[in-house]
Amino acid sequence: MCLLLNRFLRQRLTVVPDLSLLSSVTVLIYILLCLIWGSTWIAIKIGLSTAPPIYSLSFRFGLAIVVLFGIIMYRKLPLPKKISDWWRLGVPGLFMYGASYAFIYFAEQYINSALTSVLFSSFPLFVALLSIWLLKAERLSLIAWGGLVLGMVGIGIISYDSLQTSGDLFRGSLLALSGSFAAAYGVVIHKRSFSAHNIIVSAFIQMIMGWIPLTIYALLFESWAQLQWTSSTILSIAYLAIPGTVITFLGYYWLLARTRAVIVSLIAFIIPLIAILIGVVGFDESLSLKVEIGTILVLASVLMVVKKKPVPVEFS
Repeated sequence: MCLLLNRFLRQRLTVVPDLSLLSSVTVLIYILLCLIWGSTWIAIKIGLSTAPPIYSLSFRFGLAIVVLFGIIMYRKLPLPKKISDWWRLGVPGLFMYGASYAFIYFAEQYINSALTSVLFSSFPLFVALLSIWLLKAERLSLIAWGGLVLGMVGIGIISYDSLQTSGDLFRGSLLALSGSFAAAYGVVIHKRSFSAHNIIVSAFIQMIMGWIPLTIYALLFESWAQLQWTSSTILSIAYLAIPGTVITFLGYYWLLARTRAVIVSLIAFIIPLIAILIGVVGFDESLSLKVEIGTILVLASVLMVVKKKPVPVEFS
C-alpha cells in the first residue's frame, strides 16, 4: 500500500510548479499522516474496551494539551491576554474537539472502526455545504455539487442498511455522522473568523475549550471504577494523543506550507481506505454489501469535492 500511495502522490504532485518541494521527506510525511490517521479509528476501539468513552477522550486531549503547551513555550508563541479573546478563539473547539469527538467515541461503542471512519469521511461534504451558508465567498463547482449529491446517496444507503440491520448500528451511524457535522461546523466557523491566527495557539486554546466540558461530563456521568489502567488503555491514550493528535496536526500544516492544498486534502479520501484495511484484515471487522456500495459512493463523492475545491481535513 505504501508503494502504491508513494507512486500515486508522485504522479499527482508532478503538476506542482516547484518540484524542489517534492522531496522524499514530503512524500514520507504524507504517507505517515495517512497511516497514523487511518489507524486512530481502531486505536479508539481498543481503548474503549478498557475505559469509558469520555474519560478516554479526556485523558487523550489532556495529554495533547500538555504537549502543545510545551511547544508554545519552546517557540515563545504569544497567547491572548484577555479572557474574552480566549473565549472567542476557543468557541470552534466546542464543536471540533468537544462535540465531534464525543459523538465519535460514543459511535464506536455501537459500530466498528471501519464503518465509523467511512461515515466520518463525509466531513468534507459537510464543510462544503456549511461553507455556502457561513462563508458567502465560497462557491461550489458543478462537479462538487454532483459529489455532494452522490455522497448523500451513499450515506443514505449506509444508514438505511444500519436501520434495517439493528437499532444499535443505526444509533452508531447517526452518532458518527453527528460527529462529522460538528467537526465541519467548528472548522468553518474557525476559518470564517480566525484563519489568520497562529494555528498552534488556536489548536491549544480550542482543544482546552473542548476538553473542559468533556472532563466535566466524565466526572459527573461516567464511573471511575470502570476505567482500567491496562497496557491497552495507556497505549491507546498515548498513541491517540501524541502521534494521533500532535504529530499529525503539525505534519498536516507542514505539508500545507509545502504543496498544493488540494493534494493535502486528498488525505480525507485515503484515511478511510486505510482504516477499513486495518479493521477488516487485522481485527476481523466486516462491512455488508450495502455498506460497501455506500462506502464507494461516499469516497467517490469526497474525491469529487476535493478535486475542485480544497477542503480542510479533521483527524480522528
